[in-house]
Amino acid sequence: MNTQWAIGVDMGGTFIDVVACSSDGELRALKHPREAGELVQPILGAVQRLLDEQKIAPAQVARLVHGSTVVTNLLLEQDAGPVAVLTNAGLRDVLALARQDRRDLYTPVVAPPTPERRLFPAELRFEIRGRIGARGEEVEAPDREQVAAIARQLRARGIASVAVCLLFAHLRPAHEQQVRDWLLQAEPGLLVSLSSEVDPKPREFERFLVTAFDAYSKPLVQRYLRTLGEALRERGLPEPALMRSEGGIAPWPEAASRPIGLAMSGPCAALQGVAASLPADEPRVVMSVDVGGTSTDIGLLDGGRPLFTDALQCGELTLRLRCADVESLSIGGGSLATVNAGGGLRLGPRSQGAWPGPAAYGLGGTEATLTDALVLLGRLPERLSGGVALDAARARAAIQKDVAAPLGLDAQDAARAIVATAATAMAESVKMRAFQRDIHPADCELVAAGGGGAQHVAEVAELAGVPRVRVIPHAGVIAALGLLASPPTRTLEWSCALALDHEGLGALSERREALRRSVREGTPRWSLELLIVGQGNPVEVPWEAGDDLAALRARFAERYEALRGQLPARFDVQALLLRGVFEQALPQPGVGARHLRPDPALWAGCPAEGLGPRALFAATTTVWVPAGWRWALVADGALLLSRDGAREPSA
Repeated sequence: MNTQWAIGVDMGGTFIDVVACSSDGELRALKHPREAGELVQPILGAVQRLLDEQKIAPAQVARLVHGSTVVTNLLLEQDAGPVAVLTNAGLRDVLALARQDRRDLYTPVVAPPTPERRLFPAELRFEIRGRIGARGEEVEAPDREQVAAIARQLRARGIASVAVCLLFAHLRPAHEQQVRDWLLQAEPGLLVSLSSEVDPKPREFERFLVTAFDAYSKPLVQRYLRTLGEALRERGLPEPALMRSEGGIAPWPEAASRPIGLAMSGPCAALQGVAASLPADEPRVVMSVDVGGTSTDIGLLDGGRPLFTDALQCGELTLRLRCADVESLSIGGGSLATVNAGGGLRLGPRSQGAWPGPAAYGLGGTEATLTDALVLLGRLPERLSGGVALDAARARAAIQKDVAAPLGLDAQDAARAIVATAATAMAESVKMRAFQRDIHPADCELVAAGGGGAQHVAEVAELAGVPRVRVIPHAGVIAALGLLASPPTRTLEWSCALALDHEGLGALSERREALRRSVREGTPRWSLELLIVGQGNPVEVPWEAGDDLAALRARFAERYEALRGQLPARFDVQALLLRGVFEQALPQPGVGARHLRPDPALWAGCPAEGLGPRALFAATTTVWVPAGWRWALVADGALLLSRDGAREPSA
């Protein structure tokens, strides 16, 4: 009874993955089918199943970490109620005007890439008095009575959430903070998001947009997390900590105060799990291929750490948000395979998801999916690790109807075409992600993650020119494992506009020390966002201990040339942002080296080495080794796949 456990719960589109690690070094995992319906009960059912199967008492659970698709789904579906926006006089239409990026040269009218008419309608965008100047000085004070009147109007309309987006609030947040106080004094039930807290950086459209979506996410996310926390507490379990898109975990009240930061937390957790599973001598650049039920996530790790970006792409929506550098393809096990009017085979973006699921699930789905193709080709077992039985006859019927008959193929050839289409799309994404980071695919190693990653990763490597593939232990539940391998973090940012010279570096150093003193716990990693004066998009550069001005300018030049090409002959550099990421010690129990030691049960029945083609069935994933490839089980419990005849992979 003295053994303590930590539980990680990742809710995906098809399965809920649960991993438990103990203070004695044990690791337990399961995949639980996700049922249609509300959000909280399936999570409770998955956790209770693990407790029952492993005979763990609720009192033994020291902590519980949760990753969810709730915010990501809100951004994709955009079907929740509208929110209000308060801004300065003259800025009411910033969200409607946007940046007017032209993605299609032949579209005569460029529609704004924001759903402002539905989510942030003109009648709910209010202009208020008050103004902060471009240097952070107060030009005009806000009006309390005007703000209180707007709060009463919002209550009368039944509006639950409001975004306060004022000009130059990133330089001086006092006006936004005052407006929030007045709103809550007039209407205490309002949920308020401030741009100076959500995204304290210049460029008003990007700041306003992410703040508006933070306000849009708040009602559902806070209600969901509060309900989940209460339900867990009633069962004698700890309230959840949440995985954030910028890496690291936070208590649920802190995470819920800025819910937009939970978007894409699942892919970030998966990358953290991959990082924890790699050996110390792993090649510097690793790309993960995480295939789930509805999507494929291509992620990057450099030197054992996930790479991050400030642009979150979610469907057609782009938000300026710190998140794991992951590209999501709308291709997963439930993706629909269709033939268009021109006779072309298409996979996705529509998906059967968890319900009704692929035809092979026997839950009511009748349309052909990627999973059905794998079933028909014998690349999946008769029953998935989540307990779902697979019906090959139903899979054959769906593929025959939707793909084979329209293309004049037999069902087996149609299934091969579906799988090849998936591998081709994934390989193109792998190559693009590598080239965007100035990396050659031949210098990478692919790592399979997710329930379906190991099914496709060798074929993807073949097409992308990647020489070696690693299937890590527990690949099928890697995001849930990553939740337990992630420490608490806190990110502090200071927006500025300083020349990168001796005087500017001095000011940055003073601010860095002030930020360091303001955080009691954690080891900081510092970086600067730098740009060439006259350009618009900065480059993030690490600021290591002991770096002088020459070292920072040299590092900026190196990163700039790698990402964007040749530097101008003469240029001046400006610092726009100082960022400090404070990482605390991993709470215990937490996933560490002893939890990831080789487990013979993971690869039961799998020969230590051999040649493809062959399907290998593991505890939480299935591996496909194509013809011309060989596999070898190595000392750390992973499978290494390589081209037959290539240099043997080492342990």
